[in-house]
Amino acid sequence: MKKSLFLVLCVLCSVVGSAQDLDEPKGKPTVFIDYFKRSGDVPFAWVEGLRNTVIEGIQKMERVILIDVDSQDALRIESQRRSSENISSGDDNEMDRLSVMEELGAQFIITGQVTSMTAAYKTREGKGYYDGSISYSLKVINPKNGTLIGTKTFQHSGLTGGTGGNKEEAIAKTIKNAVYSMRDFVDEYFKMEGTILEVNSEKKGKAEEVYINLGSMHGVKDAQKFTVYAIREVAGREARKEIGRLTVKAVEGDDISLCKVQKGGEEILKAIRDEQVIKIVSREQTLMGGILN
Repeated sequence: MKKSLFLVLCVLCSVVGSAQDLDEPKGKPTVFIDYFKRSGDVPFAWVEGLRNTVIEGIQKMERVILIDVDSQDALRIESQRRSSENISSGDDNEMDRLSVMEELGAQFIITGQVTSMTAAYKTREGKGYYDGSISYSLKVINPKNGTLIGTKTFQHSGLTGGTGGNKEEAIAKTIKNAVYSMRDFVDEYFKMEGTILEVNSEKKGKAEEVYINLGSMHGVKDAQKFTVYAIREVAGREARKEIGRLTVKAVEGDDISLCKVQKGGEEILKAIRDEQVIKIVSREQTLMGGILN
């Protein structure tokens, strides 16, 4: 009898432990960024400048652990060789590179393809200047099997500040726009997911402030926005229903932040009291994603 009771307790502990693991958010993913591919008419130096700016923009988000392949001996390709070829990785087999990245700890891989980088001469009120324009795309790839997770295309031009007295200056200024574009890119492909820990304050049957189990170790910053979902299982599948919106008021630790309930206070409070499974997912910080949504 004692032996049977012991086995039951072990099973229960295992189930509880598994449930708790599901509630624990994952840390920052490790992401490798490869060299960018380019067409033959795009100067190598311009592409390198764009790639470095993309890296800067992603790092500013503090959402992922970003590894530059140029820092890895097993993946580095000399700049002289890269600059003389039309592709980023020379004769290296792409799947072999993915395999090496996975072995080095990559959970995701970012690759880039530069379509065009030009600077057109224009005049305004009798004065000449160059108007920069660049077009490129970034892909997020699963290193385990090489499958494509998603692609995002970017275009920047002189309309957003990319003008200069010569072609190089115009392109350099246009490239700077990539820093800000990375916010949307990271928000789209490297979302943060967690749950609500407890209600900090409520009023008239509505949650006003809540604590979440995401913090600085996950890349949460003040004013970060989240969507709140009530989760249920339907035929073995996860069904989610949006019940509210949150905005981070203060990051108070590695894995805890205080949020203001912007929408759905009544639904959130009811879901918590009914012990429903709740998931929060980060959403875009842009004007359309952050304010209107």
